[in-house]
Amino acid sequence: MTIFELFMKVVFLFRKIIVFVLFLGVFQHAFGGEREDYTFAYKLYKNKAYPVAQNQFNQFIKRYPRSDNADDARLLIAECALQLKNFDEAIQNYKQLLVDYPETNLSLDALQGVAISWYRQGKYEEAIKGYEEVLEVASEPEVISRSLYLIGESFDNLGLYQKAGEYYDQVISEYSESNEMADALYSKGWTFYRLKNFRSAYELLSGFGQKYPDHYAVPEADYRAAESLFKIGEWANAQIGFRDFIQTYTTSPNRKQMVTDAQFRLGECYFQQQMMKEARQEFSLLLNSGVDSLILAEAQYWIAEILAEEKKATEAIYEYQKVIDLYPDSSVSDNAWYGIGMVHFEQSEYAKALSTFKLVSVNLQSELSTAARFRMGECFRMLREFNTAILNYKKILGALSPYADDASYQIGICYFQLRDYQGAISELRTLVEMYPETDLRPYALYHLGLAYFNLEQYLESSQTFDLYFTDVQGRNFESAPADEALFWKARALYEAEDYAGTIKACNLLTQKYPQSERLTQSNYFIAESTYWQSPTKESYRSARQKYQELIEQKPRSKWAEKSQFSIGWTYFSEAVVSQDRERQDCYNKAIATWKTMIQKYPESELLDQSLYQVGVSQSNLKKYSEAIQSFKRVIDSYVGSSWQDNSQYQIGWAFYKLEEYGDAIDAFSEVIRKFPSSRLQPNAIFGIANCFFKQGHYENAISEYKKVVENYPNLKVAIRESGTEKAVNLRPEAQYYIAESFMNLKHYSEAIKAFEKVIQHYPKSNWADDAQYSIATAHENLGQKEKSLQAYRTLIKNYRSSGLAPDVQLQIGRFYYVDRDYKRAISEFQKVVIQYPNTSSAWLAKYNIGKSYLMLGSYKQSIETFSQVNPESEFSASAMFEIGKAWYNRRNSRRNLT
Repeated sequence: MTIFELFMKVVFLFRKIIVFVLFLGVFQHAFGGEREDYTFAYKLYKNKAYPVAQNQFNQFIKRYPRSDNADDARLLIAECALQLKNFDEAIQNYKQLLVDYPETNLSLDALQGVAISWYRQGKYEEAIKGYEEVLEVASEPEVISRSLYLIGESFDNLGLYQKAGEYYDQVISEYSESNEMADALYSKGWTFYRLKNFRSAYELLSGFGQKYPDHYAVPEADYRAAESLFKIGEWANAQIGFRDFIQTYTTSPNRKQMVTDAQFRLGECYFQQQMMKEARQEFSLLLNSGVDSLILAEAQYWIAEILAEEKKATEAIYEYQKVIDLYPDSSVSDNAWYGIGMVHFEQSEYAKALSTFKLVSVNLQSELSTAARFRMGECFRMLREFNTAILNYKKILGALSPYADDASYQIGICYFQLRDYQGAISELRTLVEMYPETDLRPYALYHLGLAYFNLEQYLESSQTFDLYFTDVQGRNFESAPADEALFWKARALYEAEDYAGTIKACNLLTQKYPQSERLTQSNYFIAESTYWQSPTKESYRSARQKYQELIEQKPRSKWAEKSQFSIGWTYFSEAVVSQDRERQDCYNKAIATWKTMIQKYPESELLDQSLYQVGVSQSNLKKYSEAIQSFKRVIDSYVGSSWQDNSQYQIGWAFYKLEEYGDAIDAFSEVIRKFPSSRLQPNAIFGIANCFFKQGHYENAISEYKKVVENYPNLKVAIRESGTEKAVNLRPEAQYYIAESFMNLKHYSEAIKAFEKVIQHYPKSNWADDAQYSIATAHENLGQKEKSLQAYRTLIKNYRSSGLAPDVQLQIGRFYYVDRDYKRAISEFQKVVIQYPNTSSAWLAKYNIGKSYLMLGSYKQSIETFSQVNPESEFSASAMFEIGKAWYNRRNSRRNLT
C-alpha cells in the first residue's frame, strides 16, 4: 500500500465518523433526554472520538448537574483529556471530580487518574505522591499491585534504583499472581544492573524467559543477562549467553540491532579470553555482514586491538589506520590514534609514539585527551627527558582525571631519577596525602623511603618504610618488593646508628624472605651492627663470628671480602679496649687478617685500605719503620687509591714518632704538594708545625700553626673508624700551641694574647682550661702576681670540673703561703680538701695546711693535720717528719711531754 492510498483511507474513515456524529446529534436533538445524552457521549468515548465525547460530557454536566451520571461524566472528561495527552487538563478534571462529588464511588479512579497523568508527563515525584494517595484508600490487590509497580517505575526514572527495587520487591513478594509480577521481576533485574550488582541482575534476568516466555521483554532480559556476565568478567559464560542470543534471535527482524550488539560482545568475550583467532573472526563477520551500524567502526577497532595484543605491530597499525580512514567521525577514531601510539610505545619507538599521542591530546573533546597527555609524559620519561616529562604530567594534575595519581607518582619518580630527592619527597608526600586510596600508595611510600635515605634523613626513611609495610600487608610488588623495602629500612636504621633496630630488621628479612637477593647483605649488616653496638670485647668477638659465618656461606661474594676486611677491624678495635700483651696480640691478629685479605682476594677493591690498616696497626704497635714501608706500598702499588693521601700523612706521623722531624716535615709537605684537595691538608700543616715545635723552631711553628687557624675556619674532620676520634677540630690546639711557642720564646705578653684567643674562640674546647692556666703562668713569669692570682681564680670559676682545678686551687693557696698570709693560705688549701677529696691534691693540701699551722705556731693543729695525710701518699713521709719537728720545736709548750 502506497502512502497516498493510506492517506485516502484515513480521510474516508474520518468522514464516516463525522457523518455518524452528525447523525447522532440530529437523533439526540429529536429524541433527547438525560439517559440518551449520556449514552450518546459514552458511545463517542468508546469509539475514541475523544474531543467530541469530551464536549458532549461537558454539555451533559451543564444540562444535568444533579444527574447520577454527572460524576461519571466528569471522570470521562478527564479520561478523554488523558487519552489526548492533555495531562494538566486531565489532572484538573480528576481533582474537580473529587471536589464536586466528595461522596462519589469514583474517587479511587480519580486518584489513579491524577497519578497516571503525572507519570505520563514525566513528573515522577508528583506521580509517587499520587500513587501513595491511591495506596492509602485502595483495598483491591490489583490496584495496590499496579500502584506499587508504578511507584517503583517512578523511582527508577528518577535514578533512585535502590528505592525502586524496594517497591518491585513488594510486588514480587506480596502480589506474585498480579499482572505486574512479570514487569516487576524484569524491572528489578534492571535495578540490579544499574546499581552495578551484575551478579544479582544475571540471576534474575537469566531465568526470566523460562518463567514468562511470552513477555515482550524476554529478548532484552536474555541480552542483559549475558551483558551482566560480561560486566563481572565471566567471559566464558558471557560468551555462551551472547552466542545463544544470536542463535535465538538472528532471524527476528525486530532484534537486528541487538543481534549485532551481541555479535560485537561475543568478539569482546573471545578477546578477553585471549582467543584472538575467534575474536578476529567474529569482528570480521560483523564487518562483512553488510549491516549499517555505528558498531562497525568499533569492530574494525577491535580487530586492530587483537593484532596489537598479538604483538603484530605493523598489521595492528594498518587496521587502526582503517578505522581512521573509513570512520573518521566515529567515537573510536581517537582510540585508533591512541592505539597506534601504544603500538609504537610498546615497540620502544617513543619519538613516533609521542607524535601520535600529541594528536589525541590536543583534541580536548576526546575522552582520551588526558590519557594521551599522560602517555606523552611516559614517552619523555622513557627517553630520559625527565624535566619535559614532568611538564606533561603536571598538565594532567589540574584536571579531574583518572590519571592524576599516576601522573603525580611519575613526577616523583622523575625527580628521583634527576636526584632531586627533595622534589621527589614533596611530590610523593602530596600523592600519599591527596590520594589515600590509590593503588600506587605502596610504590610511592617505597620510593619516598629511598628518597629520604638518599637525603640522609634516616629516621624519616625508616618511618616511611614502616608505613609501607602497614599498607602492603604481606603482598609483594615487582617494582617495590617487600624484601628490598625491609633491607633499606635496615640500612636507614644502621646509618642512624640504631644498631639494635638494624639487627631486628635484618633478622626479620632473613627469616621472612630466605630467597631474597639481599640475604647476604642483611647478614653482613647484622655483623656490622653487632660490631658497632657497643665498644666491648664481647661485641667485637660476636661480630667476628658472624663475619666468619658469612665467609663460609658465600666465600666468593663481595660481602665475603668485606667481612674478611671487617674481621681485621674487630681485632683492631678489641686491641683499643685491651691492655698490654693482649693489646699487642690483637693488633698482630688484625695485621694477619688484613694480610690474608690481600692474598685471598687479589681483585678486591679493599686491598689498598687493607694495606693501609696494616700500617696503622704497625704504628699502634710502635713498629714505625714497618708502618712506613706499608704506607709506601699503598702509594706505590695503588696509584689511583683514595688512601694515598692518608698513607702519605701517616708516613709523616711515623717519622714524627721516631723523632725524625726533618723526614716528617718532608712527608707532611708531600701531602700538601701532591694532594691539594685532600681533607688532610690542615692536618699535614699541623704536623709540620708540631715538628718545628719539637725542634725548638718556635717562630716557624707559629707560622704553620697560624695557617691552620686562619686558613681553615670551618675545619672539623668527621671520622667513623674504630680506635680514632669521631670528630677532630685542630684549630683550638693549633692556637694553643701558638701561645705555647710564644711562652717558650719568653714572649709572655704575646703568649697571653694568644691564650686569650683560645678561650675567646673555643670556650668549650679541651684547650680552654689549659689556656687559662697558662695565662696565669705567663703573668707569674712577668712578675704580675695579682693578675696571675686573678687568672687562677677565673679558671676555678669557669672550669670547675677541669682536671687542672685542684692544682690551681693549691697554687692559689701557695700564693698566700709565700706571702706568709698563712690563715688565708689555710682557707684556700681547705677548699681543695673539701672540693676534691680523696685526690693527691687533697693530700698535698692537708700537708700544706699542716705547714701553715706550723708557721703560725699552732703545733697541735699542725700535728693533727699532718696526721690526716694519707699514709700511702708521696707526702706521708714528709708529713711524719714535720710532725716530729712540731713536737720538738722549742716553742712548743708540750715538747717535753712523753
